[in-house]
Amino acid sequence: MSLKYSVATRLLHWISALLVITLFVSGWYMVQLDYYSTWYQKLPELHIVGGVVLMIFWFFILIRLLKSKRNHFTQLHKPIERFASLWVKRLFYLLVVIMVTTGYLIATGQGETLTLFETLKLPAISHFSAAQIDTMGLIHEFTSYLLMILVTLHILGALKHHFIDKDDTLKRMI
Repeated sequence: MSLKYSVATRLLHWISALLVITLFVSGWYMVQLDYYSTWYQKLPELHIVGGVVLMIFWFFILIRLLKSKRNHFTQLHKPIERFASLWVKRLFYLLVVIMVTTGYLIATGQGETLTLFETLKLPAISHFSAAQIDTMGLIHEFTSYLLMILVTLHILGALKHHFIDKDDTLKRMI
């Protein structure tokens, strides 16, 4: 029996997973709304707030990553699995950072502070042209699809470990 991940690590993992999937679905749905939809005005604000929450969570995840020296592999993991796990994790970090950065820049791209729920203020760090905002939107969208491919691979890997390899990789994160 190997040790479970810490409660903090498990909470950060599962809350981040829920946020990433929810943000993907809300973003995908949001761009299809027409002006007369009741969600047309509400969903973008909720999506941005979710992105801010994800950004905060990932700040803590990255700090924990930099402080952690622990190897999370067991002797049962094959070298190719270790390699794949390491690179999927690195790509997760990179893609989430790209997502929250482009999302933030898109939301504040007009050069004005964005106020959410009449209280939370996101300061603008620059003013961008419409073409630059469109480019960031394309990067944001493309990155979201890449992130969902990684999420799918991550889930499939966890299920493989649980059902085929019958090891405790998944149980350690639950």
